[in-house]
Parts: sequence; C-alpha cells; structure tokens
Amino acid sequence: MAFFSRSLLAAAITFSSFSSYATLEKKQCDVELSHGLIITDDVIRIVDKGQTRVQINNDNQLFIRGYWVDLSPEESKVVEQFSRGIRQTVPELVDLATDGVNLGLSAIEQVVEGMSDKEPEVLKTQLQYVERALMDKFKRGDDFFFIAPQSLSKIDDFFTKEISQKIHSAVHGSLGAILVSLGDAFKSREGNIEDRINDMGQRMDIISKEIDKSLQKKAEQLEMKASEYCDCLNSLDVTESRLQQMVPGMADFDLVQIKS
Repeated sequence: MAFFSRSLLAAAITFSSFSSYATLEKKQCDVELSHGLIITDDVIRIVDKGQTRVQINNDNQLFIRGYWVDLSPEESKVVEQFSRGIRQTVPELVDLATDGVNLGLSAIEQVVEGMSDKEPEVLKTQLQYVERALMDKFKRGDDFFFIAPQSLSKIDDFFTKEISQKIHSAVHGSLGAILVSLGDAFKSREGNIEDRINDMGQRMDIISKEIDKSLQKKAEQLEMKASEYCDCLNSLDVTESRLQQMVPGMADFDLVQIKS
C-alpha cells in the first residue's frame, strides 16, 4: 500500500503540474481566428468547412476562391506582409500547444509504465481521444501546421478545461485496469517484492520531479509568448484590413478579428 500511495501521489503531482502549465496568463487581447489555416513552406491556405477559400503561394501570389488575383506592386507588398505575419505567429503557437500536451500525455504514460511493464489498453484508447481533441484545434506534421477557427484568447480554457478534463477521465476511467496490470506484473516477477516496490517508488519520485521541471518551463514559455501573440495578431489585423481595402474579395474571408 505504501507503494500505491507514493505512485498515486506522483501521478497527482504530474496531473497538477500539467494543469499548471496549461494556465496562460490572461491578457487584455480578445483575438479570434474566424477560419482555419494550413501553412506549409510555400503555401498558406485559409480554409472554411474543409474548402480552401484563399491561397497565398510563395508569399506573393494570391488566389481567392481558386481564381488568381493580378496584383499591383503595392498590393503584392501587402500580401507579403500578411503572409509573413501569419508565418511569424501561427506555427510557433501550434508548436507550443502540441508540444505541451504531448509532454503531458508522455508524463502519464511514464507514470503507468513505471508501475507496470505494459500500458493498459483502455488507457491507451482514452489517451487517443485526448490526442484527437488536440488535433481538432492544433495539428503539426512533417511539412505543415494547422490551426482551427477559434478564440486565441481562450486557449487556456481549451487546455485547463477540455484537455485536462479528458486526461483526468482517461486516468480515472482506466484505474481499475491499471491496478489489475500492476497485480499481474508483481506476480510475474521474481525477487524481493518489497525491494521492487521501493525501487519503483524512487523511480516515480524522480520522474515526477523531472516532469515538474519540464512543465514549469513550458508554462513560463507560454506566459511569455501570450503578450507577443497579442501584439503580432493586432499588427496582422491591421495588415489584413489594408489588404481588404486593396482587394475587396479578401473581405469575404476575414481571418483575424479583434473583439472589443
């Protein structure tokens, strides 16, 4: 029972740290992306309901509803500013978001694997639901970044409420399977059980401390970036407004919206 107490305490510390990491500092900056974005090295696509509405190639070619727009030199310059503004902000945001959650999921897996040789299938399935919820909002591949339409000022709610709740549900819902797995693991191993329990408890303590350090660092990064995102997105909104005045067709797909 002493081992279970230490292990559950370590798990609780991990989950608490994950929630702590996810809480971003509130800023007076209510920014919303009204459309999804897919970004690759050469192309930016503004998407709506799975369809590409606006496409920018190589930061200077503009297509609206699939039609190429003949741009003046001045218009090309504003398109380039708009494209680069997106590239300077969104990929880093997606990186931070996905890295943070993946770190939290890895922490849970480490806790469970520290107690048993295998991860219960029910826990693996539940964590896949968490990953799916994340990918609906943020997704990163080898050659692209994706962000869904959402309020960027409420990203913390997404992590602290939706993702955190799904993680807790995954762990509590599979707790029985974890305990059964632990029992099987102890039966299958040779040697002094008390020594094995003590060794495993020490490993769990070390893992929890390392996770705490990593998650705290992630929290500091996100808090520090929050104000930068606000400034960049406000600037991006100004550039987009200029582009809409020059190319009226862009007004139909207003990407960055600053709420008053």
